[in-house]
Amino acid sequence: MTIVQTIVAATDFSPASTMAVARAAQLATEHGAALCLLHAFDAGGAPAAGDAPDQAVRERLAEVASAVGARIGAAVDVHAAAGTPLQVIGAYVGAHPGALVVVGSREDPAVAGLGSTASAVVHAPACPVLIVRASEAGPYDKVLTAVDLREGSLRAASFAVALFPAAHHHLLYALDAQEDIDDPSGSELDEEQLRSLFESMHSEAKHDLHELARRLSERTQHPVGAEVADDVPARAILVGAASLPADCVVVGHHGHGTPTDSTLGSMAQHVVHSAISDVLVVP
Repeated sequence: MTIVQTIVAATDFSPASTMAVARAAQLATEHGAALCLLHAFDAGGAPAAGDAPDQAVRERLAEVASAVGARIGAAVDVHAAAGTPLQVIGAYVGAHPGALVVVGSREDPAVAGLGSTASAVVHAPACPVLIVRASEAGPYDKVLTAVDLREGSLRAASFAVALFPAAHHHLLYALDAQEDIDDPSGSELDEEQLRSLFESMHSEAKHDLHELARRLSERTQHPVGAEVADDVPARAILVGAASLPADCVVVGHHGHGTPTDSTLGSMAQHVVHSAISDVLVVP
């Protein structure tokens, strides 16, 4: 079974959403998934020449879907509804299990950060969300996944290799000596003890990460790389992505935050707002 059954491209007809539609079409073709172009509109808009306020939008959406369908050789569904993008996307995804949402970073993709739609959708995603910044819609070549070996990041890494099987995947575990060292005895450790404890943690993390990479490599076209970085997670991920360089960065929704938190973790939030590549957030 394919990793996704439906790919939903949110569009407002801006340059950024046009790139999101192109990426969604590429992934739908690759996975044999259904493709839907979705638009949320303001029901309070003024009617044009007596028409329903959304009629022009629906016609334009149908035109875009027809053009995309002709390009990929498959039917493309459309869905337009009144409400905020978060409401419309949430309702559609709720009725279509196995969905992936693809959304542009902001109206002008050249501007850093996220627009209001992308921020709202990725903050509490009901399914994986791919934020598109790059104009190139060919298959990703290099994908960097942030891993802390907890359930959320393992799920993100597994989803990434299934969604992008032809890419070169690289796992990065950021180990921050200031935050990650936890002395179970509660006693104060001297410098030598701290260094020894950190080296032990680093060695264990490296072993576990390479074992994960070995298992994931059985499902990809290329061996999965792995690296443990001694730095704060957000900075390590952004530096690693730039050095690779990565076409897409993958993060679990909670990152290094509380696993039960329903909102975007601080590390993931920093990455999605600062990365210059596309970003996939996996809940």
